[in-house]
Amino acid sequence: MNPTKRIILFPQDKGGIGKSFVAALLYDYLGDEGARVKAFDLDHANSTFNRLVPEAEFIDTDVDVDKLGVLDRMVHALDDADTVLVDNRATGGGKVLAYLDEARLPQLQGELDLALVFVLIGTDDKDANSQIAELLDAYGECVRWLVARNLRDSDTLPLFTQSNSRRRLQELGAVEIDVPCLFEVTRNRLQQANLTVGRGRASEQLHLLDRSRCVRFHERMAAEFTKARALLIG
Repeated sequence: MNPTKRIILFPQDKGGIGKSFVAALLYDYLGDEGARVKAFDLDHANSTFNRLVPEAEFIDTDVDVDKLGVLDRMVHALDDADTVLVDNRATGGGKVLAYLDEARLPQLQGELDLALVFVLIGTDDKDANSQIAELLDAYGECVRWLVARNLRDSDTLPLFTQSNSRRRLQELGAVEIDVPCLFEVTRNRLQQANLTVGRGRASEQLHLLDRSRCVRFHERMAAEFTKARALLIG
């Protein structure tokens, strides 16, 4: 039986690989699909996700390990939401993993009627790929996996594509989607206006050309996320 609830977490803590951008795209998609979403941003220092999605609440994880019970908010939020979406910190993101282990959340998925979904950003960044390998060693079959291949800089990702981690993910049944390139000028204007791509489609803060690019990109991402719909929506 498929769980009815989801905690969707971006577990990598490597900065600059597109976690917050993909999280914002996913927030748009889940909203379009009618899911009741509660979003959290764990990155007080950069707060990119919160700037794009003001509804995302901060949880301060820059605390001692014995104070990580503040992350219980992620689970309690499922009382009023179908899906909890969590963007991790760019540095020190291991705190949320320490919380998962201490709370035994992977082992409690059945009792809580939830699926724990890890969203990984596939890039050719060596550190990001090393983190993927470590996450696979730690969680393997205990969570579900979605890989978002960030094609911002290249249509091919040879380092990731040929990696042992990708082979392991495929064996675990991971769903893989592509995040195509959005023109830098439009990305920058969205960030300056604190808008997601979905909201940018109709925002008067953007030029018509940027709004048009947002429409096209939003459609492309909806098609990509639909490949993972069963994973993302109960």
